[in-house]
Amino acid sequence: MIKLNKKYVIGTHIMFFEIEMYKDFIDGMVNLLETVENKENVTIDLCLNLSQNLEKIDYNQITESDILSKFNKGIIRIEELGFEVVSKVHTQEDGFYFHTDYRRDLNYHYCKKVDYVMWGETDSFFPKEAFYSLESLSQYTDSQNIHRYIMCFADRKMWDDSWNPTVHIDYENLEYIDDENHHLHKTQAKSQLSIEEMNEVNSKVEDFNFTSINYPKVDGSCLVISSDLIKSGVNIPPCLLYNDDEGLAIMAQKLCGNNFTQFICKNLLKVHARRHSQKRLYVLDEDNPNSFDDRKPSSFVKFKQMSQSNIRSLIEGKNKFYEYGDIVK
Repeated sequence: MIKLNKKYVIGTHIMFFEIEMYKDFIDGMVNLLETVENKENVTIDLCLNLSQNLEKIDYNQITESDILSKFNKGIIRIEELGFEVVSKVHTQEDGFYFHTDYRRDLNYHYCKKVDYVMWGETDSFFPKEAFYSLESLSQYTDSQNIHRYIMCFADRKMWDDSWNPTVHIDYENLEYIDDENHHLHKTQAKSQLSIEEMNEVNSKVEDFNFTSINYPKVDGSCLVISSDLIKSGVNIPPCLLYNDDEGLAIMAQKLCGNNFTQFICKNLLKVHARRHSQKRLYVLDEDNPNSFDDRKPSSFVKFKQMSQSNIRSLIEGKNKFYEYGDIVK
């Protein structure tokens, strides 16, 4: 077990349709957290979102009470390990609120309380060795007076070579197979990989292999942000409706310029199963468990288009930003 010198928060937003996948996420959190000796140094923040602005709950399959029960069972498992869990439930009456809003709030509220803000994601597993690597990295960065940075764990083979700096050393030279079964190939990103399989890959690590880049290449799952970076003003801008990781990257580039640093632990594998077999369940009039974009409702497609338009406006400095109310219009 490890005694942490730094303080951490792991924050995760859970949509109602992710509630079955959430069980795997909790298993992954237990796999990570059982390595920690001084549990008071880690806070777990969870937000269950029951709002139905884009997707409706199919009440013939599940009730809100059932969803809440499954959510609370996950909380209890983490609390039984001895960790503090801060939880909240967002309902339809609370208005528009998505993972982008949650992560913006998470960054803002915790950057003065902890040393690192960690973004959890329901389709992802942090490596069991995550805290060991972060404590090791922090010793180096403190000694070098480096305090504003992002750190990520390595992923499997990604869909284009621009992601190669963040790909695990065991998967760098593989080819990404872009066919109808791309989400089933275990050697590449998007597919599911069990906790045991991830742990087996990472069990070979003797020393952490850190590299760095001076530009942001950000995937929101299992991302680690130093609190000093957030304190300097780098956060998800309020104009972003959906693309939280891209928004954070844009602001990091704008504010930090060539002084930006992103560390990658190249030999420590995370899992980001973007096409998890239980990623979208209990959505009314939808049969899309793997969350393929072309099977999502038109309201979601329009929502994502508006967010992408806002990204262009943010970069170019032109045009008025869309807001949540424009979806209704």
